[in-house]
Amino acid sequence: MDKKLKVLEFMVLKSGGVPVFHYSTQGTEKLDELLSGFLSAITSFATEFGEKSVQSLTFEGSELLYEELPDNTLFIFLVETGASKKILRTILRELATRFMKRYESEIKMDVPIKELFMSFETEVREVFTYYEEILYITSSLSSFVVPSIRRDVLRELNEKEGFIDAFHRDYGAVGTRILDSIDGKKSIYEISGKIGLLEEDTSEIIEYLSISGVIEVSKMCPQIGTNDTRFDAYLDLIGLPRKDYQLLQRARSFCTGEKTVAEIADRLSVTAERLYEVLTKLGDSVNWKLVKVSGLPQRII
Repeated sequence: MDKKLKVLEFMVLKSGGVPVFHYSTQGTEKLDELLSGFLSAITSFATEFGEKSVQSLTFEGSELLYEELPDNTLFIFLVETGASKKILRTILRELATRFMKRYESEIKMDVPIKELFMSFETEVREVFTYYEEILYITSSLSSFVVPSIRRDVLRELNEKEGFIDAFHRDYGAVGTRILDSIDGKKSIYEISGKIGLLEEDTSEIIEYLSISGVIEVSKMCPQIGTNDTRFDAYLDLIGLPRKDYQLLQRARSFCTGEKTVAEIADRLSVTAERLYEVLTKLGDSVNWKLVKVSGLPQRII
């Protein structure tokens, strides 16, 4: 799974297109003053006509994402094509907030001195490192992962940033029902079924929570005793349909608690939903091991 944000450069422009901060993950800088002046002109043009939806420009092999604050300070990412825009926009907004909070007086100088802003590189690296872990979490989302809430992070985010109110504004009653359904036991598939929502809609909200750092996820790995005669007797007792029985017999050797539902289903050339349906018919005879996707780092607030 990809843990790279694919950010090439990060740049901050003061009103009028004056560069005050520039950070490159590659050691080389493609964004220069000429391009920054062009981008500043484009955003001014869009603002002039009341068009706020223009927040990116695409080039061959790369893309510019940007965030403009009310004082016309511009924050820019140069990223590789195919980078996750949703998480990158979150990072861009966070860096913009951090930068303006840290350099509130310096950015207002008539002639800003670049050296005053250089120490922000350390903060940029910390934020990138944190969100690389978040990207790993979001790229691991599937129907058969179990989300659990990081209560301490949720509480802290809510106290400092009013997270719950913002979440309710974005997702309303449906978001509240999903948040209330996350208990560290039910999968995204089960949560969707419980509240009667499409899985892609549930996954979108789970992804939002993951990007915010308030949940962690665990993969569901089924475990069955492959040489247990009592289990064979149990199968005879419950009388599985022939197709289900055949699928289970093929799956048993893979159900060791080490492979996920999706991985086993892929080996058997069936859908994960089909395999899960058969396994759930076995009740407590299947032991579901929950394996955390990664050790999520401490939330940076």
